[in-house]
Amino acid sequence: MERFIKYLTICFGLVFVITLIGVFSSKSDVGFFAWVAFLLSGTFFITVGAFVGGLFLSFVKPDVYVTSGAMDAFHKRIFWSVGPQAIGGFVGYIACNGFLINVLGLTQFR
Repeated sequence: MERFIKYLTICFGLVFVITLIGVFSSKSDVGFFAWVAFLLSGTFFITVGAFVGGLFLSFVKPDVYVTSGAMDAFHKRIFWSVGPQAIGGFVGYIACNGFLINVLGLTQFR
């Protein structure tokens, strides 16, 4: 539960920054409640995606990296430290966008 709350705070901060950028630089005419819906649903879906990615990471993280050099080892260490969470967060963002367009009918987010 502690790890989920950590992901929740990180994702809320990230989605809040994305929302502020969208509000002040958007050329589309989206209302206040559409941005609130994006903030809430984006936080939820991205948090769940990153949490599932973290669970996947803790399940399949390798004990030994077989590499051909220092740069290959560096790339593998970076991927296995943040890769699954980032992929899960991206899938959560796609789910959030689909929710906003298909369920709430906010076609301006296309």
